[in-house]
Amino acid sequence: MTKLADDMYFGWLANEANPTFWHWCSALEGVPEDHRVHDGCWVAAGTSAHTLVSREPLHLEPSLLWPCCGTHGFVRDGQWEAA
Repeated sequence: MTKLADDMYFGWLANEANPTFWHWCSALEGVPEDHRVHDGCWVAAGTSAHTLVSREPLHLEPSLLWPCCGTHGFVRDGQWEAA
């Protein structure tokens, strides 16, 4: 796992060409754990539909969007840029 921002990480899963991202979703903080799919408020996002422009430094196109809370931004030059 590589930290991209305080509440966002990415990692490379086996047999996946693009990374998977996890972010801490503040929208889930008030939801009881028995109503969540997993423990905690981490939400994953696959990027198989994205174009991997560069692995090092990481650059993906287009932007990433988590509909659960509206977190939206770009990963360019290994940095998270909020949209």
